[in-house]
Amino acid sequence: MSILNADVLHIVSNELLYIEGRGTGSSLLNLSIASRLCRQACLPIIFSEVRWPHKSKTDPDNGLPSFLPESLRPHVRHLQLIWHDEWTEPGRLRHGYFDRDGMYIPFGLGIVSSAIVCMPKLNAITMSCPFLPPQSLFEAIGKCASLESFSLIDTPIDMGLISVYSSSLTRANLAPVGQSLRIGDGPTYPKVSDISYFMRDWRRKYRLQAQFRGLREPRACSLFLRQQAPCLTHLDVSGDLCSFAALAAVQWPELRTLVLYGHVPGTQISYAFPVTPPPEASIWDALERMPVLSDLRLLFSRSRGKDFVFLPGDRFPDPTHLKKLASLTNFAISNACKLDGVLNYFPSLQKLAILAMVDLPRWPIALYHADAERVLTDVARSGCPLKHLRIIIEDKLTPQLCHLIATLFPLLEVLEIERCGYHDGKSMSTCQEFVDALLPLSALQSLRLCMQFPEYDEVDEMESWKAVRAQSADLFASALKNIRQVGFEYRKRTGTHRYQDAWLDFTVTRYEGKKENGWGTTLRGGCRDQRRVLRQLPELWYAFPEVWTPTRLPF
Repeated sequence: MSILNADVLHIVSNELLYIEGRGTGSSLLNLSIASRLCRQACLPIIFSEVRWPHKSKTDPDNGLPSFLPESLRPHVRHLQLIWHDEWTEPGRLRHGYFDRDGMYIPFGLGIVSSAIVCMPKLNAITMSCPFLPPQSLFEAIGKCASLESFSLIDTPIDMGLISVYSSSLTRANLAPVGQSLRIGDGPTYPKVSDISYFMRDWRRKYRLQAQFRGLREPRACSLFLRQQAPCLTHLDVSGDLCSFAALAAVQWPELRTLVLYGHVPGTQISYAFPVTPPPEASIWDALERMPVLSDLRLLFSRSRGKDFVFLPGDRFPDPTHLKKLASLTNFAISNACKLDGVLNYFPSLQKLAILAMVDLPRWPIALYHADAERVLTDVARSGCPLKHLRIIIEDKLTPQLCHLIATLFPLLEVLEIERCGYHDGKSMSTCQEFVDALLPLSALQSLRLCMQFPEYDEVDEMESWKAVRAQSADLFASALKNIRQVGFEYRKRTGTHRYQDAWLDFTVTRYEGKKENGWGTTLRGGCRDQRRVLRQLPELWYAFPEVWTPTRLPF
């Protein structure tokens, strides 16, 4: 062990972390205590991502949440400051006190402010706090020279935010208090699935101040974004915190990805007192300020009001708007936006996601087959070289829809068709029919389908529901020679009477035979027999607002 190369140990440690998932790496912890060399190789990985505070870790001297010792702080790359909601409840008050206005004020944030400046590798900070963060904390974050990513989620905001002024910041995410969005009927964070999340005392007080915060928070966010605009390359921002006029007020020379989510800007807050209206601006005024933008995501939540009109359908679009659409390669849009007559103006589009979104605890309604076929036909009319398609539908999937997609987009490499509210049952089509429908997709590498499977008993110890999906995955892998991953939707139990959509994914590994006694035999015409092995992947999900690449489910 003493002569084992440190680089090899680092590779082994990373592999253990990937296999077991972050936060559950017992094998990695066991490796770290094997020897001093192993410990030195494992510590930078174990403590690369740190969450504070912990409920069970308290400093015995002062009773406050204990922080990382100084020897471990140089390893931290991502710091998550996530304060527990229940500590702010009047009957369960911990690590803080209430001021004269009844707002929670925490203890012990000074140690965090002093520790942040001693983390030379810190490049990402995520904050979720049930109180107004003190300005000293924001100032400490602003002094972090290596900071590249800053996320402020479910946290009250005031003018102290503008103290976060780091020249190295390239990514920002701003989400308001209480925003809980659902994409389809898939996994959501456990805390927003519990009714107590919406009934916390501090959120109730926060909602009572909607009139006041409706002026304060957008102004603070606008000033923060104006400072960071010259260097940001990726911006996620809620429409409740930022208006189109604020985005159009500055130039965004480096911004390549813009994600607008939540509610459409300017549609939520109404005031009981006179307020000077913001200057008139549209989304196009903002997009014109973003010369290198290539990835646009309009992930607005569906409301009871009218749909957001991205392009007017009653007249020919402005030529400057068409020029901007022609420069986009990635585009995601929700069902809160009017889709008719929009997607036929994207000649350079390579990635497209059409999603169904709504605020929890409601359920979204996705596109019906007729609507999906019409929208996909519009995309094909643009002549774009589409390679990645993700779409959520309301009806049962049919081979006819799969064949239409395969005919319209023969260059697809990634295809995901999800049903909003999947259910097993008697299918009117066989698996082979779906395989035949997708045969034109010779370049397909990743496939996810919501094709219907027979219903099995939930207490079946043989897990027949999983076996039949594995057999179907093998059938697709045998017909589509370039496919590397196959997944099928199923309904997952998450409580006594709770279910949600989930995916059962398999990775496909192929081996080419070169000898008769090897993995395969040489066939006539010089072709080689391919043996394939299917392995089940850990459960994956899309960590909002990501829509292109799923990651391992963290809970």
